[in-house]
Formats: sequence, structure tokens, C-alpha cells
Amino acid sequence: MKSRILNIFSYYDTEPMEIFIGIIWLIMLPFIWCFEFSCNLFIIIPSILLGTAMIKATCSYPIKVRKTLSYGSFIFSIFVILAFVFRGAMNNPSHWLWFLPSIISFLNLTAMTSKYYRQQKQSSNGTIR
Repeated sequence: MKSRILNIFSYYDTEPMEIFIGIIWLIMLPFIWCFEFSCNLFIIIPSILLGTAMIKATCSYPIKVRKTLSYGSFIFSIFVILAFVFRGAMNNPSHWLWFLPSIISFLNLTAMTSKYYRQQKQSSNGTIR
């Protein structure tokens, strides 16, 4: 069963999750951060740029760019969790939900990396999909 679940996650369609993560970084994090803390531009601007880039890349860029943005999203999600921890906000259980974008980013990153290397292998064999 475990191998079947891992197999499903390695082949699932990543586009809906990329759009969802893009919306989280583009709209939700800046709104919530400004509402709870202050409008810290060192978090808001990268969040908006990453969200916009993820949505645009999902719609019109190749898998290599999308894989790179998945790495960026995962690293940024870790950064956001650490920012919440350093602000002392993790004592509120509702802030624990910020682990979900991190988990989704990690699953998306593994699927994108797997998809990228499968595509590289197929193109080196002469079969382009």
C-alpha cells in the first residue's frame, strides 16, 4: 500500500497544486501577515512575486522553470514558518496551518522533480512526450 501511495504521488497532476500554492503566496499570506503583524515588505514583496511567478509559470512555462519555482516555494514556506516562530505566533493553533503550504510544496517539488527527470530520460531516448 505504501509503494502504491508513493507511486500515485509521483505521477499526479501538479498544475492545480501549483496554482493553489501561487494563490496562497499571492493573496493569502500578504493579507494575513498585514492583518496580524505589520506590512513588512521583506515578506510581502517576495510572497507576491513568488505567487505571481508560480501562476504564470504553470500556465505558460516549461517544466524546468516550474521545478525551479517549486524549489523556491518550498524554501519560502520554510522561511514563512520560521518567521512565524520568531514572531512568537506559533502558540496560536491556527498558525499551525502554515505547515500545510510547506507540505504541499514538498509534495509538489517531489512530483515536479520526478516528472522533470522522466521527461529528460524520455527525450534522451528519442521519445518526446
